[in-house]
Amino acid sequence: METIRDNRSQELRRFFPDYTWNYIADAILEGSMGEVRVDDEEHPGVVQLSLPEFKVHILGGDPTRPAARECLDELQGLSTLLFGLQGWKELLYEVHEGKVVALQRYPFSSGKLDAEKLQTFTSQLPENFKIERMILQHARQILDEKGDLADGLLLGFTSAEDFIERGFGYCALENGKIVCVASTGAVCSKGIEVQINTHRKVRRQGLASAAGAALILECLERGIDPNWDAATEISAGLAKKLGYIPRDEYDVYIYAGSRLLVSLRNFLRRIRGKDI
Repeated sequence: METIRDNRSQELRRFFPDYTWNYIADAILEGSMGEVRVDDEEHPGVVQLSLPEFKVHILGGDPTRPAARECLDELQGLSTLLFGLQGWKELLYEVHEGKVVALQRYPFSSGKLDAEKLQTFTSQLPENFKIERMILQHARQILDEKGDLADGLLLGFTSAEDFIERGFGYCALENGKIVCVASTGAVCSKGIEVQINTHRKVRRQGLASAAGAALILECLERGIDPNWDAATEISAGLAKKLGYIPRDEYDVYIYAGSRLLVSLRNFLRRIRGKDI
């Protein structure tokens, strides 16, 4: 597999006909984040879209080609995999038998969003909190943050300056300190991914609803699709609250790198009686 540098989004998007849940693949193909690898630059049959720093890989093309198995053989432990075509899941389980965990995600449609309803959330803040549009200082503070608030935020941006140039967002502040952030994640010509994080100590106070609504309203005003692809039922519940419509759920796959880790996870699920 070789890395390609030029923008070939239109040509290579056809290798991912089943990938419709979010805009991460499009953002990588357009060159705004990640990297693109192909088995043959002139006549590609297998395409790998990656966010190497997060060990996230989207695989498309013909899973019967030798390069498909090579991609899976090269995986590092705790890699996240998504597939753009049928047949890849079966190959993954064949190559890494007993070392894979499937996790459910909850995609949504933004087609029924109501600006008037969203506006009500931005005005329902508790005392001592206020919503501000993100500026460079906010972005720098978030990137310097080491706690749960910054986890996964500003995905796809190389720096605070890059975020201010290509993205936007809103934050909730308590006495001048950022405690909740709603920002653009992956950015492409079709739309953006909504990302929202709230500090643990101030959750369930409407901050995510207010900051998220402000972000979504700006997207609607600018004619940008604010896509929502939830990893948890809590995130899915917030999406429904804001007016998103659920789509069919789908699976992502975690290559654990060890049968022992998968066995331990399955054991804990059994004794707790629920997913972990």
